[in-house]
Amino acid sequence: GINAEYGDYYSSVIYVNNSAWIEINPAKAEFGDDVIHEGLSSSFRYAYNIQLPFVFPYYGLPLTTITPTTGGFIFVGELIHNQLTETQYIAPLMAEFDPSLGNSSFVYYYLSDNLAIIQWDNVYIHADYDPESNNNKAFTFQAQLYINGDIIFAYREVPYHPKLIDDSSHYVRIGIAEAYYEVDTSHGMTVTYVHQYHAIEIDFDLVVNYTEITLKAEKTCLSSNSCADCTTQETEFECSWCHKLQQCSDGISRWRQNWKDANCEATGTKLLDQCPNEQEAALPSTNPQTESGNYITKAQEGYEKNGNFSRQLAKSGFYEMVLCQESKTAIVCAGDDTLLIDSASFSRTNYHGSACETHSEMTDEAQCQYDNDLVTQKVSSKCDNERTCFVQASQDFFGVDPCPGNAKTLNIYYKCNSHTSASAKALTGFIVIVVLSLVALLVGWFVYAYRNLLLQASLPHQVREILEGQHLQRGHRRIGNLTQSTKSYFQTLTIDQTHAIALRRF
Repeated sequence: GINAEYGDYYSSVIYVNNSAWIEINPAKAEFGDDVIHEGLSSSFRYAYNIQLPFVFPYYGLPLTTITPTTGGFIFVGELIHNQLTETQYIAPLMAEFDPSLGNSSFVYYYLSDNLAIIQWDNVYIHADYDPESNNNKAFTFQAQLYINGDIIFAYREVPYHPKLIDDSSHYVRIGIAEAYYEVDTSHGMTVTYVHQYHAIEIDFDLVVNYTEITLKAEKTCLSSNSCADCTTQETEFECSWCHKLQQCSDGISRWRQNWKDANCEATGTKLLDQCPNEQEAALPSTNPQTESGNYITKAQEGYEKNGNFSRQLAKSGFYEMVLCQESKTAIVCAGDDTLLIDSASFSRTNYHGSACETHSEMTDEAQCQYDNDLVTQKVSSKCDNERTCFVQASQDFFGVDPCPGNAKTLNIYYKCNSHTSASAKALTGFIVIVVLSLVALLVGWFVYAYRNLLLQASLPHQVREILEGQHLQRGHRRIGNLTQSTKSYFQTLTIDQTHAIALRRF
């Protein structure tokens, strides 16, 4: 294999003729047709959001949804804009693929408790496809996303060199990239800048049939879920713990805006002795040699192996987010939808059989839980009506632990509501009123003009000329005022209501 280092976030091993291919084509493996993504398989230049059954750490960031596209890549950003191919992508082979061209072209997806696979199967480049030819060449490849953050690109059919793919209307890329958002409101409008802070580009020459590219995730600051772990972990990053956000970071991540707004760079903790009541949790979270009372390390050992997850419930529209003790994650709604918390519990009751379970001892389950009403109130106050909410299953978040030494799970039941703001509703209503007023005025003007025409038809020619001149002058002034007023309103609308997105790369 060929080893490579990509900064501090990922290392890679590239193999040729040693593929890690996992076949999910139902015609070639024991899968039903439910692995076929009908929307992507019948579309061109399209993307669909998929909820993951586990939390996938991407650059240390906990993702619960991904957005596969027809173009050979997975978009992993939160803001939809017209530069999706620029950054925040996982791209086994980004190109202008068109699955709708061939009857045997499909996009498959497979989800399990610890693995997600997206497979582009027998897909053609849009510009190269000739419907009259029998010699069209198709690509087959996949991306595998693992619960520990590792990413594998596997290739079964690469009919010609990727550098020969037409890139005149679509980027051709192999690799991954991530960015952070920065909001600027200083010029009378809201502009969200997308800053790319890291990218990995794979050499096209390395990608042939049966190539395997493994991107192994390294531990980042965001991997730490407590102040003690944050200030003692061995990493190349300069991590600090922000008590206000309950987050570990070096200040460079997708959450950079929150980090700046909370002034974490100035107030963050970098030394263990500055962490409140956490000295007993100083051992690294992956170290299995712990004392029975060191529940943080035990819980995180289970988290490292299994992780948090979110799943859709039979209850209409609701999801369940499960967090292991001392772990932290983001609950995210797509688009402009906002969170609504139904209920939450932080207890030992749901611990057995969950992804968090370890072999630690336990006390009486009935007494080993936080008050459910208080937990629900705490989560609701933090998450309701938000698009993104950060939650930590810890005593720092919920208060004194009722049973220290016994790991628990935090179960949150939530849904994402479609949301139209009051200002948007008011604006829409105002626009309707303006349009109706304009229509009424124009109708009135035409009625008035038609009546005058009928009147003037019976008047002498000289009188008719005088009236027509006065009427046209009055009418010009009225319509001129209306036009000027409407133009000003839409100029104001453009300044006050437009939300622009700009891309910056370093």
